[in-house]
Amino acid sequence: MDNSKVKLTIDGREIEVPKDSTILEAALSVGIDIPYFCWHPNLESVGACRMCLVEVEKMPKLVASCVNPVAEGMVVHTNTEKVIKAREKVLEFVLTNHPLDCPTCDKGGECHLQDLTYNHGPMMTRYREDKVRWIVDTHYRFDDLQLGPLIYRNQNRCITCFRCVRITREIFGCSDLGAFG
Repeated sequence: MDNSKVKLTIDGREIEVPKDSTILEAALSVGIDIPYFCWHPNLESVGACRMCLVEVEKMPKLVASCVNPVAEGMVVHTNTEKVIKAREKVLEFVLTNHPLDCPTCDKGGECHLQDLTYNHGPMMTRYREDKVRWIVDTHYRFDDLQLGPLIYRNQNRCITCFRCVRITREIFGCSDLGAFG
């Protein structure tokens, strides 16, 4: 075996990938779908969203696949009951602060959150908070902001993936955007 590669098993499928790969990169490279929000191939991984949680044998807890490196002989499970329930809870939490106006949203039908909710989300929520506040309460409403010719920020739809913050820091080399709280 080439020293620059490692063998691991994902969902019963043995694969060989570069040893500097993350679990998520390894899975995606062979067509195994692991959902994610915050990961982007051109940005440093931060594991902020927790959507990419997977089960790794001999690990005590679920791990974020976007920040955990592969290891020789690692055995990964991406669709166990524990993983599925964790993804549902992550999506349920994200949706508690997200306006549910998909039919009138400009991104309706082309939305990563909408796709993941459809494929991985809970059928029902435990939360009963009325979403109308996003429309009528100015305390929770933010103005849309054009940050340049390529970046348009709609803070009302923020899912706390930190991509916008990371792009400005890692790609543009500035810290004009930040996160707090």
